[in-house]
Amino acid sequence: MVKHDSVLNSLGRNVRQARESKSLTQEKLAELAELNPTYISGIERGLRNPGISKSKHRANQLLGFACGGTSEILPACGSNTTSKFNSATARQIPCSHRELMSFPAWYFGSREEFLAASNITIANQLAGRAAEENLDIESYQNEEWRTSIDLLQRTLDRRIPILREALLSEFGELVKHIVLEFDFRRRGLRMDCLLFGEGVLFVLEFKRSKIQASDRDQVMTYAVNLLEFHSMTQQVTQGEKGMIVVPIITLTSGRVSKEVEWPELGQYNWSAAAARPLECDAHGLGRAIKLGFENRRSEIVVPIVEWLQSPFSPSSSILDATLSLYGNHDVSAIQDHAAPKVEIDNSTREIREVIEQVLGRREYHVIFLSGAPGAGKTLVGLDLVMRGSRSGDSVFVTGNAPLVEVLSKALQKSYISQGRNAEVWAQTGYRREGSGIVSSAAGFKIVKAHNFLGRRTEAHRQADGRILVFDEAQRTYKKGKIVLREKLPDHEADLILDTQKESFPVGGAIVVALVGHNQAINSGEMGITAWLEAIDRKGWTFSIADETLELSEIADSSRWKIHPARRRLSNGHLKQSMRFYRNSKVEEWVGLVLSSRAKEAAELSEELDLNGSAVLITRSLADARSWTRRHTVGNQRSGIIASSQARRLAAEGVFVDYKPDIAQWMLTPSTDVRSSNALETAQNQFQVQGMELDHCIVCWDADLRWESTDWVAYKLNGAKWNADSQTSVAKNCYRVLLTRARKGMVVFVPRGDSSGMDETRKPAFYDGVWNFLLKCGAKELKNFHPAG
Repeated sequence: MVKHDSVLNSLGRNVRQARESKSLTQEKLAELAELNPTYISGIERGLRNPGISKSKHRANQLLGFACGGTSEILPACGSNTTSKFNSATARQIPCSHRELMSFPAWYFGSREEFLAASNITIANQLAGRAAEENLDIESYQNEEWRTSIDLLQRTLDRRIPILREALLSEFGELVKHIVLEFDFRRRGLRMDCLLFGEGVLFVLEFKRSKIQASDRDQVMTYAVNLLEFHSMTQQVTQGEKGMIVVPIITLTSGRVSKEVEWPELGQYNWSAAAARPLECDAHGLGRAIKLGFENRRSEIVVPIVEWLQSPFSPSSSILDATLSLYGNHDVSAIQDHAAPKVEIDNSTREIREVIEQVLGRREYHVIFLSGAPGAGKTLVGLDLVMRGSRSGDSVFVTGNAPLVEVLSKALQKSYISQGRNAEVWAQTGYRREGSGIVSSAAGFKIVKAHNFLGRRTEAHRQADGRILVFDEAQRTYKKGKIVLREKLPDHEADLILDTQKESFPVGGAIVVALVGHNQAINSGEMGITAWLEAIDRKGWTFSIADETLELSEIADSSRWKIHPARRRLSNGHLKQSMRFYRNSKVEEWVGLVLSSRAKEAAELSEELDLNGSAVLITRSLADARSWTRRHTVGNQRSGIIASSQARRLAAEGVFVDYKPDIAQWMLTPSTDVRSSNALETAQNQFQVQGMELDHCIVCWDADLRWESTDWVAYKLNGAKWNADSQTSVAKNCYRVLLTRARKGMVVFVPRGDSSGMDETRKPAFYDGVWNFLLKCGAKELKNFHPAG
């Protein structure tokens, strides 16, 4: 294993050698890199790590400089232009490290550059990019990324020699460029290695000692994703004289059972790709490359940087498949309901009409759709993206990462299920043989907001983004907020509008903002007003309903009603909830409870009881589980949910800091212990926002208490609860939890520790909540007898 210190020492030597080769002093290099000369000295002596440093200057820009010809950034730093690559200028490189960092590959270079560079040089560049990516991931992953650099080094020690041997083999000279760790951006995929040769694109995945069926599916999916979504790959593989794509699995240790063989090109869904992956061991990669070249159809050479900068452009066939998927899904998280369907259809129809009008005038426009929790905003957004003549221009973007996971997995499951029916498959344009690959690509149109804005203004490397549907748009942050470990340079809504206009400088662009109200569950969320202010500053136009402007969180609504850029929507606010479909007044009851209006809540509770939707409460988690299991039948979903701050529920066996896989939790059958129906693990408000269950157990901890006349929020700090000033956020967290159920809900309120030994679970913390819920008309489970 290569020690971390040795990596830093080697990096320092590389920086010093590269600096001296260009006759630069430490002071001059520091000036060019906007760093302190002392910092440069520390890097060269192996004492400072520019890759993981928290320095605001992000000194890891030196990593490209240290890697020689692959990423020589300093000679052209005075320029702000990025050189275009073609076959005649294949050695030109971007002028700045920030531009280099925009490429979706941790390393790329020519065959000659790769062979000339040392293992440690290549490792340093990859390690630096790994550290740079650390700025764009969630904080809980930081430690994993820091420790992964050593793992990356060990992995490279095995892979680089294998690549070197193959590139020096009989046909290796036909390979022109090497790309390592290619990030497929929107898809969330990272491919081990791509080799660009004359007429062939090799997609390599390295496995340690054994090849499994899932490995074959993985590398084949990578190859097909390039063919389906990557614009330049689509272009160069067209026709009988196009390039071919060859997926290869290579063992880094161990041996394959037989010599690598050519499987022929695919005959059905993807005729430009090998019908199945080539499988080889470390010494067989050269032969696999030889077979690819012997079966090529042309000698096309791909301009590498143009390829790396090529946008995503999903083919019409994959869109058709996704449409078919969406039309046949059966996941409860996006289940269709009869009661509010007319309202949803009217809203979708009107928004489509506005989109056509706006793009016809080449305007930049925001369309607002608001609604109560569970009213169907997400369903409208998905319908806009998945159906209709503009589906090819549309992307669904959400900050609700768990929803993305569940929707994507649900679409895959639905496709696999529908694939058993030949008639349904005929509608998609794909044969059954491609079911696994198509299902893995089904979620392409659904994008995590962090992936979309991770590089801020570099977000759009795709053709289908002129219409952005933003779910949970009220969760936008203000300027200066730390997001993904960086301060936002502007308000997030402004950044989104700027990115959209820069990506589509002509022809207009649209943001469809799906806005929930009373759903701010993070501190610093600006709400719908942030979008209106951004529209005013940026000179966009907007469409919004009167009902949306009348929401309590919109300040100075009269200003926006008469704003010259405003157009009125008739169907821009969804009033009817799709949850609690037998009685939508449950959400109204929750609102009264959290607004401290006990008398009105108690009156409404009588109506809930008559309609079979009484809210039940219990002080026994065992009783709550028993009731929920009795009432969950067939394919219905039930689950335990709790606030992310409810850490003293651990004494009751509910651990909110453990985050089970949300897709498995929502979609696996009851017989699977990972299923929500097992009632063993809990999800928090962040995980379940935007989704629904049939029956819920809502666990109430001491983070939100009823104290005499009002609700008070607390946060656990070590062994002590401290008052939290963000009571409105805490109440909205419980609002989300209390509005997830479609059919029934039990609220579990612990008794606390009566012995007095546990200061964090005093009975008084919980008794206040219990008594207030009873006062609001909640029914005690053990005494409850349904009306009628």
